[in-house]
Amino acid sequence: MFEMDYAVAGLQFETHKSALYAVDVAFQQTTAPAAFFGEKKVYFSKKHDIYGHTAEVSVAPNGLAVNVTDCAVGSMSDFEMFTFREKFLTRWAVLADKGCQRIQDCVRGLTPVKRPPHGLLTMEQEVANAELSSDRVVENFFGRLKTLWGLASDKYAWKKEEYNMYFQTYVALTNVHVRFNPLRSVDGEGYNQNKNRLLSIGGKLKTRALSMKAKYRENRKAKIQAALGRVNSGYASEDFDIGYKEADDILY
Repeated sequence: MFEMDYAVAGLQFETHKSALYAVDVAFQQTTAPAAFFGEKKVYFSKKHDIYGHTAEVSVAPNGLAVNVTDCAVGSMSDFEMFTFREKFLTRWAVLADKGCQRIQDCVRGLTPVKRPPHGLLTMEQEVANAELSSDRVVENFFGRLKTLWGLASDKYAWKKEEYNMYFQTYVALTNVHVRFNPLRSVDGEGYNQNKNRLLSIGGKLKTRALSMKAKYRENRKAKIQAALGRVNSGYASEDFDIGYKEADDILY
């Protein structure tokens, strides 16, 4: 009976009518935590090469968010975020992104087909991925959210303990905006621009870190050569320390 009421209300995706909602994870850049390396590295996202928070949002076919998880550290994967929730659907399917390929172990998950290594997708798989993408309104919701609220798209520098309160408030206010102004494809384009901006920031930081590491190694090599020169000339200092291990890494 619930399924019939849902269909009559028009709350169905155009292609995947068995799906109740679409889910995805929103990532936001944050300042590097003032903590020891072991504690702050969990906030580092290898996907974006920056520190950040993540939160999963579920969006219904009408464009309204119906669920928001508590925020998590940036290193948590999309699949881990999905399993982080306490309840799962049993009768309805869920539309998800490529990062949630294994959610089929928990729910009836509909995810895009990944291109095999050194291979290509078939025409049928390409069409299926395109149809799935057309029903994934969650990207449009994220685009609207990050366009409306600067604090949700800029680098978050406030107290991390208060992030949940702010993010869930943004989602609630965005729902109000969507009720009066339905989501459009241009909202999804705005979200893609935001994702590309974060990837660009992470790429620049990574390039700078690699440059600093290369310069450090050059200076270390010069110090070693200078130390060997002093030893060969009959001079050696017990206090001379180059103190670098190849396993050491610089996390920016």
